[in-house]
Amino acid sequence: MKEIKKYRPLILAVFLLSVFVSCQEQKTSRKRQEPVKIKVKVVSVTKGDMQDTVRIYGQVQARNEVMLASQFDGRLTGFSLLDGSRVTRGEKVGVIVPPLREALLQVMNQVPSAERKVLSEEIKEIPLFSPLDGVVLKIFHRSGDVVQKGEPVVQIANLKQLDVFADLPVQYLPVARKLKTIHLRFINYPHAPMALPVSAFAGKVDVTKQTLTMRIALPNPQEAFRPGMRVLLCFPGVIHQNTLIIPRTALLEQEGVFHVFVMKNGKVEKRNVTVGIRQDDHVEILSGLKAGEKVVTRKAYSLTDGMEVEVR
Repeated sequence: MKEIKKYRPLILAVFLLSVFVSCQEQKTSRKRQEPVKIKVKVVSVTKGDMQDTVRIYGQVQARNEVMLASQFDGRLTGFSLLDGSRVTRGEKVGVIVPPLREALLQVMNQVPSAERKVLSEEIKEIPLFSPLDGVVLKIFHRSGDVVQKGEPVVQIANLKQLDVFADLPVQYLPVARKLKTIHLRFINYPHAPMALPVSAFAGKVDVTKQTLTMRIALPNPQEAFRPGMRVLLCFPGVIHQNTLIIPRTALLEQEGVFHVFVMKNGKVEKRNVTVGIRQDDHVEILSGLKAGEKVVTRKAYSLTDGMEVEVR
């Protein structure tokens, strides 16, 4: 009995500790069972004006370029140009040796000297001259190659005079005709965007694509641009006034169907919507929402219909 009294404080302490640990475990277990609410950010659907931005793609082309071709069958000789080489108008860039000329050269030593000059005058080499000042863009044949009549040897272009050509949907023609400048940005080329005037519109519509070709003069004094470069052309289109607007981050897409999550009584409701004008930061909503409703703009991809969330 004395021994029990002696250890009673220790026993009591152990008992109280076990009770405390048990309570903590029960609390932890209850916490684990309670679902963790996702913290989201919401904004109200507003009304305002939205302006469409027309985006079309174009390609840079040289205004003055030529495919220098052989006018006769023969072997190309004396050709030493490389990609990027500069040539001047009238410069001799190579020679075409016709087959008969090659055959003559092989037997020239056997021809009497009195006849050599006559035969050389009758079966001549044909020189190739550059028809313009420019830069070599592409080489199709090298010295020693056999070329056929009409086959291109080298492509030469004047890089200081370039144009951008693009197919404009005819529906935007009335707007485009009123433009003072059009916004141009190069694709996959590090150059600052440019604002350039539209030079001309084609007089004929492509009835299959319902497009009209437009041309924009592209200044190139430093010859930084090259034919074949792709560009994105942008200009403001129609304005929709007093329309529903939400942030772009609130809009989700699944298999071609757009939807948002609307906040209601601590839960989110998945709502399909019809979109109109889409800008980089905001989207026009044509149907599916009302002004003043709150849509989720953060962590929307983590939500499901009816999920309870916590608004930050």
